[in-house]
Amino acid sequence: MDYYEILGVSKRATTAEITEAKNNLAKKYHPDVTSKDGIDTTEKMQAILEAYTILSDPDARTEYDRIHGADDHRPRVMQTYDLHEMTDESTGAQCYPSFLTYWKAASTLNELVSKSLDLFGSKRNADQLRQLSERALRCAATLRNASIPEKYWHPEVMNWLLFTWYQHRNFNTSYLLTLYDQHLRAREKPTARFKIESRYRTYQRQIKKLIKY
Repeated sequence: MDYYEILGVSKRATTAEITEAKNNLAKKYHPDVTSKDGIDTTEKMQAILEAYTILSDPDARTEYDRIHGADDHRPRVMQTYDLHEMTDESTGAQCYPSFLTYWKAASTLNELVSKSLDLFGSKRNADQLRQLSERALRCAATLRNASIPEKYWHPEVMNWLLFTWYQHRNFNTSYLLTLYDQHLRAREKPTARFKIESRYRTYQRQIKKLIKY
């Protein structure tokens, strides 16, 4: 994918222009918006966020431009993060680890769960299931270490959290979860919330089944 094309910006676009493009596209393609019309734009939104993740990060964009031959000679601001110590190595300032790390873990976990659904019930798939289980356990550990309860691991929730984090990068994980709970209560009626939460519980059971294999 051409990340510049996805966002509809030139290869010389500034970070501000890239952010503005992402925000405008999110207003159009965010699942919260399109679901009202029965349209699933999750993959489209993920592509937009992926493009924004790379192009808004100076180091990642430099590498992307180098690989894809983009003619861009703008100065870069170097910034790296130690996710374990939660500090900005360039300044030593306290900061929160990128929520993208947790989103990727949840996304990978979802892929593993999806692959496992058709494998249960046959001894011939035991080795493959064990491999999926080991990978799923690592993803689950990442999310648990971030103090993200299992009820938030569903792709719909993690996509909402990621989008909100992109808009407010100073928000920590605990506050993001609080915002999601408020969002769900404000947006959905009790009967709708029950159906949504029931779907999330089903997903949690699928995760546990795979991890315990």
